Amino acid sequence: MRTPRKIGGLDADFTPHAGVSLGNVLTQASVGFTVRVGGNLRNHDDYGPPRIRPSLPGSDYFVRSDGLSWYLFFGADGRGVLHNIFLDGNTFSSSHSVSKKPFVGDIQGGVAVIWGRTRLAYTHIFRTKEFDSQDDTDQFGSVSLSFIF
Repeated sequence: MRTPRKIGGLDADFTPHAGVSLGNVLTQASVGFTVRVGGNLRNHDDYGPPRIRPSLPGSDYFVRSDGLSWYLFFGADGRGVLHNIFLDGNTFSSSHSVSKKPFVGDIQGGVAVIWGRTRLAYTHIFRTKEFDSQDDTDQFGSVSLSFIF
């Protein structure tokens, strides 16, 4: 578990990550990091808001906060993609496909607020091109509202 450090009047932490996915839908390896800076991070456990996959790690898990906790986060992730069924086509027979990029990168940033048993988070993602004929890079966002029961 991470232990936030005090920087000025704020808490901050740095979490590196690495992972491998093996499957007929997606086979890839990834490496990256997430930085969080905010208030009252020491008083609850949180591994970042849920994310749209594939992406940097995040979690539905969080511990209730006594009072208000918040943080801004920034992260980067690089993936080496061996197989993506949505770009490469069917694994076991011939089908439509596009020429994919072997390396894909994400940059993400956002904000999360935890108050009692509720967490509200916004994440914005910038993703490099995933295939050769793609017109432009992608960017998209997500809002999540989570409750502890």
